Amino acid sequence: MKLKIRAIFLICFSTILLYSFSDCGLLVNHEDLCAEDLKDYDNCFAMLLIADPACGQGTGTCLPGYVQLSKSICASRMKVKGCRAHRN
Repeated sequence: MKLKIRAIFLICFSTILLYSFSDCGLLVNHEDLCAEDLKDYDNCFAMLLIADPACGQGTGTCLPGYVQLSKSICASRMKVKGCRAHRN
């Protein structure tokens, strides 16, 4: 009887432990977690650059300050904080 209880406890404990590690990204590939965020970031960044007449029309007058502002706006919209390092 004690052996069954111990086995059930170990199974439950290891399941909870594995779930908590996978939630932190230790067992899940970080790129898989960030894929949606990175795609949204790329779309946001492209739209902000196209929206500015100096950047979007290819005149070469896109200011570095506007590019940095666009990066910070799009990075603030990312859900997973660790994903921001991939694009900043």
